[in-house]
Amino acid sequence: MTTYAMRFPTLARVTAALVLAVLVVGIPVVLLAFFRPMELPRLDELTTPTEPQVIKPLLFVVVWTCWSMFVWGVLAELINLLLVGNIRFRVPFQHLAARLLTTITLAATTPVAAARGMIPAAVAPVAIPDALPLAAAEPLAVETAKPYKAYTVKPRDTLWAIARRHLGDPARYREIVRLNQGRTMNDGQTFTSQDWLRPGWKLRMPLDATGLDGSRRESGRVHTVTAGESLWDIAEKRLGDGHRYKELYKLNKGRPQPDRGRLIDPSVIEPGWRLILPDRAPERAPAQRHPIEDPTPQATAPAAQTPQPSVALPDGGMVALSFATGIAVALASARLYLRRRLTARQAAEPVRFPVPEEESPSARVLEQAHRREYADSGEPPPDDFELVRSAFSTDPPVAVKVGKRGSDPVSLDLSGMNVGLTGPVADDVIRAIVLDLLTQSDQHRVEIVMPYDDAVLLLGEQVRHLSEFLPGLRLVVGMNDAVDYLEEQFVGRRRILRDSDAEDIPELRGTEPDEPLPALLLIARTDNGGDHAYLETLMGLAPRFGIGALLSGERASGTTYEVSVDAVVLNAADELADAELFHVPKAAASTLLQKLAAANGYVENQPQKEIDLTVPPPDTMEALVRFGIVGEPLIQIDGKVVDISGRTKSLELFVLLALHPHGLDREKICAHLWPDVEEPQAGYRFHAALKDLRAALRDATGRTDKDVAFVEAENKVYRIERRTVAVDLWTYRRSLNAARAATDEETKMVALEGVAALCRGHLVQGTDYEWIEQDHRWPLSVTSIRALLQLGAIHERNGRLERALEVLEQVCALDADVESAGTGVVRLLHQLGRHDEAHLRARHVQKRLDALGVTPCAESQARLSHQR
Repeated sequence: MTTYAMRFPTLARVTAALVLAVLVVGIPVVLLAFFRPMELPRLDELTTPTEPQVIKPLLFVVVWTCWSMFVWGVLAELINLLLVGNIRFRVPFQHLAARLLTTITLAATTPVAAARGMIPAAVAPVAIPDALPLAAAEPLAVETAKPYKAYTVKPRDTLWAIARRHLGDPARYREIVRLNQGRTMNDGQTFTSQDWLRPGWKLRMPLDATGLDGSRRESGRVHTVTAGESLWDIAEKRLGDGHRYKELYKLNKGRPQPDRGRLIDPSVIEPGWRLILPDRAPERAPAQRHPIEDPTPQATAPAAQTPQPSVALPDGGMVALSFATGIAVALASARLYLRRRLTARQAAEPVRFPVPEEESPSARVLEQAHRREYADSGEPPPDDFELVRSAFSTDPPVAVKVGKRGSDPVSLDLSGMNVGLTGPVADDVIRAIVLDLLTQSDQHRVEIVMPYDDAVLLLGEQVRHLSEFLPGLRLVVGMNDAVDYLEEQFVGRRRILRDSDAEDIPELRGTEPDEPLPALLLIARTDNGGDHAYLETLMGLAPRFGIGALLSGERASGTTYEVSVDAVVLNAADELADAELFHVPKAAASTLLQKLAAANGYVENQPQKEIDLTVPPPDTMEALVRFGIVGEPLIQIDGKVVDISGRTKSLELFVLLALHPHGLDREKICAHLWPDVEEPQAGYRFHAALKDLRAALRDATGRTDKDVAFVEAENKVYRIERRTVAVDLWTYRRSLNAARAATDEETKMVALEGVAALCRGHLVQGTDYEWIEQDHRWPLSVTSIRALLQLGAIHERNGRLERALEVLEQVCALDADVESAGTGVVRLLHQLGRHDEAHLRARHVQKRLDALGVTPCAESQARLSHQR
């Protein structure tokens, strides 16, 4: 509906009706009145097409044909208005017919009073002082509505899929191309039909696009249906309560699925369908009978404990549990970046196995807290790729968690925040808020404006060179520059609100959720100079424009909170009364800021350490037990597999000792396996697990405690007996040492082939021991990839292309995000003449990169572009 039709509905309706009547009735009347009688031209007259006897019949036919098509368009649009469903008729001139009929039908139901959005900007009820040039040079007339809708590209989107999902016909992708061809996207790139879509791009969509509103957008948590699953099963497993199947059904009802099916019956879902999951419930309700298809009663599940809203840092301080998730995503992004950039050393170069340094204590604790949240809910933690992919969002946060009261989180709205903090830990509280928002700052969600000196004081000198890797942080010279930037944002956002007929930014996000307007927050100190009086004037308008300010020091306006040395708010009478605020000391903030920057490509110039490959010498006797942990844990006795997976702590103890062939004392073992249990209980649990492990191995081998111990103790140090147990990791490390010591290519290749033969997967694959990921699994995975890449390079150099391909395929199976391995497979397939496979693999590699919203390196990009 046009602005004109909303403001003058009666006149618009009458005008549209007259135009429609003239076109439908008037044209045939004119034709019949002025073109009678009609004489057809003779054949000899057709040789002179400019003569009246030829032009007149030709004009008659053309006009009559156009009128007929217009009438058909009117009929088709009337059918569309009356039909219920997605059936569409499309004929020539239907667009004109639709505009006329829409004006007639919708204007008839429009109130005579003007809508709020139609009030001219000059009389909008917002007090703007004369000193503020916010409305300078802005037209007072309201513009007409945009002739398109907006859509923000999600990971793995294609034009074909977008057209199928939102336009009902994948072939209509050409309409999207026409609307966007040559446009500059928000990341500075130019849209062309030949380019890959980038997550975060805002595309113009035809006006009949559906499902673009926030209620139908994927939240980032998606479940792929497997055979035999029901909505109840999925709700029980992923949401903690089977009764929430109704939410699943409501959220996914009618959504197009990969097989072009749709969810229309809650009892019918198909394998391969992708269902959007609502937010997880904080508690697990007792499971009851399946109301859809399960006739048998279910066992009552124990209620889960309410998760604590905070995490204590070992360096001092406390942060929100959601902040731990943000750091976990950053660490996963950094690991993905490092793995993508792993390259093969030249075949003739010495073998080296540098691995990243260990994470800082704070980063380690936060990632463990995030993984523990999944363990408490019974869900397996996602891998790095899925964690980063599912964390993608373009929704700006509306609030920030600033503390807790008991076990309840306390938040402050970002829009209109006007807060000052005083007290001995005020800066620590501000650091916690800044870091929390920076974990959410990707894809234009949050923007923090800080003067340079204040940023250095709060975050350290490193912020100067890290800022380019922190997309949500804008550093300006001084306070006056910060205020100037806020003023520019006020002007721009006011224009956007006017054009969108929205009263404020929160309303705009509700009506146009794809409008990329980040939450904007000023962080500064009140004692750094600058025009604070003008800032106070601006902050009087802040709530409407989605802008806030958080300052260290007393506030002339807004609210000032005094924070005690224990980070508790003193003398407050509002939502922060007696709240314990989250706070991060400067040392911890410095390391966490580096992790956030590393997630965006920042690489520290620190020497990497070589992996520790110390192992005991091989035993000359044939071992009774063969224990494999380079892959899924595997225990074999006389060629038969022994399963002790049910003895959880016994298996974990066996793995821990295998990783420390020279042994560990009891205190270190208990610190790994029972970190939250104090003595003497931890000691009792250790001896129980050890006794259980020995009993399981003795029963399987038929030996007695007088014959073998399997785990021996000497001077209070426990270790695996080398004469009775052979561990594949030890042989694996010996092969790595041999490769590192090799001086000729043949010896190097033989040693690396030994590594390839033993590498069955990630270390203790399928388990989720809290202590194993950073200290053992991650370094060993990087080492395995480096060894296999160099082995592939040796085979390729010597013309053994098939074996080189097998080795690179092994790397891809171990880690699908190593660019050099993926593009190497494409290159080798091409050299072997398997061109179709090369094209498919190139598409797979590019699709995985696009899912993360990253650009391949120059070499990979050239290879993928050649194969596309």
